[in-house]
Amino acid sequence: MTKRQEAILCMLVAALFFCLTEICMKKINGDLNGIQANATRYLLAGLCLLPWSRKQLAARHTRITWTQQKFCFLLGFVGITIVGPLYQMASVVLGASHTAVIFSSTPLFITVLAALLLGTPITRREILALALQVLAIGVLVDPFHMTMDPLGLLALLICVLGYSLYAVGGKKLMPALGSVTVTAWTFFWSGLQLTALALFSHVSAAAQFLTAHGLARYARISLLTGYTWANLPWVLVLYLGVTLTAVLCWFHAMEYGSITLGSLTYFIKPALSPVFAWLLLGEAITLSMAAGMVLMLLGAEIALKK
Repeated sequence: MTKRQEAILCMLVAALFFCLTEICMKKINGDLNGIQANATRYLLAGLCLLPWSRKQLAARHTRITWTQQKFCFLLGFVGITIVGPLYQMASVVLGASHTAVIFSSTPLFITVLAALLLGTPITRREILALALQVLAIGVLVDPFHMTMDPLGLLALLICVLGYSLYAVGGKKLMPALGSVTVTAWTFFWSGLQLTALALFSHVSAAAQFLTAHGLARYARISLLTGYTWANLPWVLVLYLGVTLTAVLCWFHAMEYGSITLGSLTYFIKPALSPVFAWLLLGEAITLSMAAGMVLMLLGAEIALKK
């Protein structure tokens, strides 16, 4: 197998797991708290990636500084600590298929933020692609006949913005540290942050306040309970498949292929995620959903086309 073929295989494996993200979140939602699940999966993934990070830093003859660590801490908070639980909530409230398709517009928003914050040039093709993907979101949301939960939609849009900022900030660090190191430390710090939130929820005053304000689900969050034989396959797919294996394959695809090849995961996701949601969750593919999928795919094709 050539390096190019290996890169394509890795990209397909990553895309397959990424397409299952929202389905896994919806499947485990009744058993595992969003903070609990994200704290565990990101902390474990970060710890697993740290040895690879050390190897990458040694190959570059450098090490991560305290200033870079603080930036990774902040990126983890913005892009994972905030986004992770909100994204799980959106997957449940809006449905796995709608969440997956709308979130697939993230790379184009990353392009816009990179242009605004980093001065990265933006092409006419990317502007056209962004317009198509914004139109796709409009078709899915249908503001004139609003049926989607407003809070769920707001949570998802916060996720898109937060993850876009995370990606742009990570892009600023990657030339010096490498993608694996940035991902490992942002995963690790966000896992610790979410773990701290879970532990803080056991403080009596905090638990009483959350319960009194209708947020009892976020009071006294357990990190170890809720796992059953029934949800174990979905937990393993989310923790080991999506958060770890998919990320490693994604990096490998970009290392031996190209960034464009890695971006193809976002080309595949809006096409396959609704199909998986239909097969595994029974979510219907409506006419507006189909139209939104087509517009997303057109936008992705234009953005990736050389």
